[in-house]
Amino acid sequence: MSRTQSVPLWMASPEEFRSTLKMVLSTAYKNDRRFDRSWTFSYPDDDLSDLMVEITHLEKGGTSVMMNPPQPTKPPEQAVVKDFRDVLGDLLLKGHHRGIEFDRSWTLRYPEADHPDLMVEVTHVEERPD
Repeated sequence: MSRTQSVPLWMASPEEFRSTLKMVLSTAYKNDRRFDRSWTFSYPDDDLSDLMVEITHLEKGGTSVMMNPPQPTKPPEQAVVKDFRDVLGDLLLKGHHRGIEFDRSWTLRYPEADHPDLMVEVTHVEERPD
């Protein structure tokens, strides 16, 4: 699957973007991708400024219990890190082209008891003067 085919082309509305984001993160989590970190994405061939994405674990919906993710089943070098980053970067770019506004956050609640709820914040990174 090429990078440009990794995110559905039909994704157009904010709710479709959110649903796709939730699915991408759930798939990554189930494939040993762990969060509580941030990534920066640059798009030099596009009109989109650099973006920073921060993903953090939340208390499980409606409780005060902070879920500790289970220990990964694979060593870090075997987890799907690069593919996840490519898919997430592609999702952000397609969202931008379809009018999704960033500089905001999404709370993603998962019904599975062993899956943490997540907060995703996407912000534009200010360009530094030379």
